[in-house]
This record gives sequence, C-alpha cells and structure tokens, in this order.
Amino acid sequence: MKKENELQKELQSFQKLWKGGTSLSARGWDVTRKANLSRLDVDEIVRICIEPYINPETNVLEIGCNGGGWTWKFLEANEVYGFDALSAEHTGFWNYIEKKDNIHYCQVKDFNCEELEDDSIDYVFSYDVFCHISYSGTSAYLKNLFKKLKKGANCFIMIADADKYTDERGRRKLMKRAGFSNFDDFVRDYDGKPTSGRWYFYGIERFCDLLEKYGYTLVSGDVAVDADKNNPIIHFRK
Repeated sequence: MKKENELQKELQSFQKLWKGGTSLSARGWDVTRKANLSRLDVDEIVRICIEPYINPETNVLEIGCNGGGWTWKFLEANEVYGFDALSAEHTGFWNYIEKKDNIHYCQVKDFNCEELEDDSIDYVFSYDVFCHISYSGTSAYLKNLFKKLKKGANCFIMIADADKYTDERGRRKLMKRAGFSNFDDFVRDYDGKPTSGRWYFYGIERFCDLLEKYGYTLVSGDVAVDADKNNPIIHFRK
C-alpha cells in the first residue's frame, strides 16, 4: 500500500483537470442524456441511488462533487458536504450551486475525512471519482470514512471494473492517458503511479474485499447493471 505522501501526490495530480466542472455540470443534464443515451442513464441512477435516500433530515457526503453536476440532486437534504481535490474556484461549483449555509465545499488534500465529525453522515454518493483513485487511496478513504458514518448509512460508489468496461474505444482512450498499450497490463496496474486523470481498474471483487476488511456490509456489487453499461455502482452500508 502507498504511503501518506504518495497519496497526497495522487490528489495533486488532478490540479489541472476539469476546470469549469465536468461534462455533467458544464453541459447540463439534457446534453449529457443525449450524449450518453446508449451507455449511461443518469435519470435511472438518480431513481435507484439517490431519490429513495434523500430527505430534509439526511446528512450527505458527496465525494468528488466537482462542478456540482450531481450535487443539486441533494439540495433538499439537511446538510451537504462536497469533497473535492480541486478548489471551488477551479471547478466553478458556486456558479452552478447557490450558496446556502447547509452546503459545504471542502477542498481535500488527503483521504483522512477530518473535515467531518464522527457519526455524522447518513448517505454517501460518488460518481466518476474512485475510478481515478488508486487501490491504496480507495483503501485509505474507506478506512477513514467508516467512523464518520452513522450506523446504517447508505453509500453508493462508482468504480472501474475491467469485466464490465467492454467499450473498446473507451479502453484505448483510457490506456493512452495512463501510458499503456496493453489493456491487461493496464488493469494489473491498479495501484500504480498516478498520471493526470488516469483510471484504476481494481474491480468489484477487490473493492468488496476492502468493505469486508473495514467492517462495512455489502448490499449490492452493482446497482447500475443497466443504468451504466461501463461501470458498476456499489451499494454498501455501515
């Protein structure tokens, strides 16, 4: 496993990426729906992973809130904490999300979750984030997150899994960004050195091993079987 200073460098590798927000926040939901019609159903993800769990008493943690593309689905919650390695100025978060006392943008420099009080979070959501985090980083996040959650807290995290990611064009694009020419070698490097915006394909099984190691309860290895044709969204609880 990587040391603390290596994990901090991993977060620093994102600093020049996603200026002005990712495509969902920058382009909006209507454009995203059309662009991803065949492989990603954002409305179905909301129906399965978000709507049943968000109410005026929910304390939400969104890991990798970026420009707020998903965040506005949490605005009726009691408290919303958005973690991101980038500043709100860089992502343009407050250009998309109205400033309110119950919405907190936290630029994080590590995976320690120290911005949160213990036993305070009811619900966690993260999409298109842990695919960019190494296995060591994911392990550190899950370990440190546990004590911040209330008992029974529901968590939904999208990860990268090589068996599900069958889009050949997408595979070639991700390999090139990470500096690989062979997909199998790329997949085996699930805890390797960071390159700007690269993916880590540690997969469902290894992620679930970490859930067991740190005391979580697995609900589903993939609640997005049809909603996301490329990537699993794992549902687990404290």
